[in-house]
Amino acid sequence: AAAVAATVRGVGAGKIYAAGSGQDMMSLPETVAEIMDLSGVASPHLLYIGTATYDEQAARDTQTHAFTDAGCSVSTLDLAYANATEQEIESAVAGADIVLVSGGNTLFAVDRWNKLGVPSVLRQALDNGTVLCGGSAGGIVWFDGGHSDSMDPSSYKNPPGPLLNPNMTAEEMNAWAYVRVPGTGILPGLFCPHYDVTESNGVLRSEDFTGMLQRHTGETGIAVDNWGALVIDGDNYTVISRKGKPGSAAANGTWVANNTFGHPASWRLTINPSDGSLVRTLVPTNGLTADLFSDRRYLSPVPMLNVARAQNPDDGLPPSTPHGSWQRKAQWF
Repeated sequence: AAAVAATVRGVGAGKIYAAGSGQDMMSLPETVAEIMDLSGVASPHLLYIGTATYDEQAARDTQTHAFTDAGCSVSTLDLAYANATEQEIESAVAGADIVLVSGGNTLFAVDRWNKLGVPSVLRQALDNGTVLCGGSAGGIVWFDGGHSDSMDPSSYKNPPGPLLNPNMTAEEMNAWAYVRVPGTGILPGLFCPHYDVTESNGVLRSEDFTGMLQRHTGETGIAVDNWGALVIDGDNYTVISRKGKPGSAAANGTWVANNTFGHPASWRLTINPSDGSLVRTLVPTNGLTADLFSDRRYLSPVPMLNVARAQNPDDGLPPSTPHGSWQRKAQWF
């Protein structure tokens, strides 16, 4: 990959493609073309990291087939339960023009990466000009943190996890809450993918994200609809909005809760310190990253993280059974 000047906190931060969804966006030929063009390589080599889906082959095939069809060569770095050495990780990443991170359980993936020293390798790749990309969890990971469904039992390695009733009803399985999870901190801010989507818990992400920001007022929110993406290219950014797809922006640029009345968009969100209200600003199609990102002023604690980790432990083993639940959550990859 050709080298570019890069910092790790927004301005000049190399090349990142953060989409609102994994499977939906990464399956589109136009998304693949945009990422390949961002790499500057005619036939780039793509490294797929599927830690968030526990390195399962079906998830990998779903998120990489469009890249293969477009002429990319694809390799895989399995980290969900394989203890790859630092040298093996560095070698795999160094050979890639594009690193694609899967959707799935963000908290499990980032915790696993921290154990293995992956974030520092990805930062170095960014500095060297490698495109870092992904959607859903694969978008959250590039930021300080994000609005995540990592407490959804169907996203666990062995649903419903060791602490919950194995005979839970479907209604009980869906009674989960979103949680703020950490990312790698390459970009500042809290990232919310699928901003216009209501997940299996029946809660619209955009509405829940407001409450999360009110609990984490020291941070700025960046939200991207399911059929959108935010593309960082050095000091500049571009908002991707798929034509003909639903989203949270009305024709006049205002937010709409019912995505059937809008188009895909990206939003910058802060909390007014005087009254705690949400300030939601539509991100222009193009602009400077310096105008978009702000370093957090402080970090608020997240008590539920320990609960989430206990419910989906990193036991160093592969999933005990084929992970059929991923089929149910495919639209959120």
